[in-house]
Amino acid sequence: MAGQDRLDCIVVGHNDLDFSLVEQALIKTRHNSAAYVDLQANSVSYRGRRMTYMSLLNEVLKDAHGKDYGLHECQLPHLGTAYLTSFLRRRGFAVEMINFFNESLGFFQDLLESAAPRAVAITTTLYVEHSPIQEIVAFVRRHSPETRIIVGGPHVLNLCATHQEEALDFILEAIGADLYIHDSQGELTLARVLEQLRRGGDLAAVPNLIYVADPADQAFRRTPRAPENNDMNAEAVDWRQFDSGFITPTVQMRTARSCAFSCSFCRYPVNAGALTLTGLEVLEGDLRYLQSIGVRNLVFIDDTFNVPLPRFKKICRLLIELGASFDWYSFFRASNSDDEAIDLMAESGCKGVFLGIESGDPTILEYMAKHATVEKYLHAIRRFNQVGITSFASIIVGFPGETDETFQNTCEFLTAANPTFYRGEIYYHYTNVPIHQRAEELGLHGAGYSWRHRGMDWSRAAELVQQIYRTLPGPRVLPGYMFDFWALPYLTGKGFSIDQVRAFTDVAQGMVVRGFDQARPDHGADEERLRAIFRSPGQEAGALHG
Repeated sequence: MAGQDRLDCIVVGHNDLDFSLVEQALIKTRHNSAAYVDLQANSVSYRGRRMTYMSLLNEVLKDAHGKDYGLHECQLPHLGTAYLTSFLRRRGFAVEMINFFNESLGFFQDLLESAAPRAVAITTTLYVEHSPIQEIVAFVRRHSPETRIIVGGPHVLNLCATHQEEALDFILEAIGADLYIHDSQGELTLARVLEQLRRGGDLAAVPNLIYVADPADQAFRRTPRAPENNDMNAEAVDWRQFDSGFITPTVQMRTARSCAFSCSFCRYPVNAGALTLTGLEVLEGDLRYLQSIGVRNLVFIDDTFNVPLPRFKKICRLLIELGASFDWYSFFRASNSDDEAIDLMAESGCKGVFLGIESGDPTILEYMAKHATVEKYLHAIRRFNQVGITSFASIIVGFPGETDETFQNTCEFLTAANPTFYRGEIYYHYTNVPIHQRAEELGLHGAGYSWRHRGMDWSRAAELVQQIYRTLPGPRVLPGYMFDFWALPYLTGKGFSIDQVRAFTDVAQGMVVRGFDQARPDHGADEERLRAIFRSPGQEAGALHG
């Protein structure tokens, strides 16, 4: 086919906005939304500026060792971009990948200017607003004006689900891309777009598109929907396509698509369809290859990795058969477990689990349609503590039906269970999730971080998060904003120990709390404690690597 030697596409991973810009945008909302309090609860005010935990860690290491290590969670191989790159290369397309936009600007610019790619595809896995996408779009426009810009993924899907056509067109025009893929998967649609661009064909022949056909009038056209159902086995990431240095020592993996449950705050199972599983023979092949090239840490991102439970136990036994050579981390559904599973996890190398606990109150769990009991949660976390598996409990504060009493029950649960880490997330209300159908019954009004219901409003939920961070004994807070649960495999892959992360978060949590009350808190007493955590013999020479 003519022109096949030209680069077909560059797939672009995450863009992490300058945190000061995020703060400037959110501080304007502090009187009518919980967004700014959420930012305060997930960051520290240090040396005159607000920063993420990871930025604080970089400052501490610079003080301790005189070197800027530039640690960032997004340095992990971005599974979405790796998957798309693998999918497209299998079909003969010439594709390059930008794993982390912020750290690849020079390479990206060179590719755009020298290769003039037909397309740039921007994934939106981690975005909840438009600014990071707009920044990438502007970058591409500057350096390769003729390249077609394609945006797809969860953020686009959510926009399509929550906005009428006229409002959606206004938003998409503001984002500034040429084509938007409207599908929960979308990889086949992307391949079809690239084929049409190669041939100079008609984009109207490609389903699942919202696109600008004529740049002169900027009007959007829509093609018919044809939901994709791509084969999990045939399309598993071909890790052999990538340099081994890129995927060691820590790599993310997916062995399932969608979720077996239907929590009332989530639309993912509706969007993604029925739970679909990768065959164990495919997984075994991937694991053996990753083991052979020196991967040490695995991060399984399946929403419910231990569902169905018999399959999960087979995976644990497979990992044991491979010599338990991996340290691994995953999401875990505590309501779908037993003691044998947890024992197998420990034996097979599991080092940490993300637990979507959400509440320690039975009534709220019913409103959430969690199909879980507090007793089951309590037992699972205590067992994890016994076998030495780090646990992280995610808690939603302010869910419709929440009251001060139900929140107190959650606090008592956390104290009794004593997970290693936890986070209290202020409820964010999407109007297209199942619980919204009960809005009248619950007195629920508003959306996003601006809401109220009969039990409380966003401002009370924000007060409760601050209260629990000040007073709860035992578990340590792991924040969002690029130092969440997935920072654990990233940092251990860099040579840090879980004990060091615990000690760091102990000190950092006190700094967060002081930042609730003071614009420029004095952290002098904490600075030496922080430096001492990372000043151990050999830390600088041998531990920070990868």
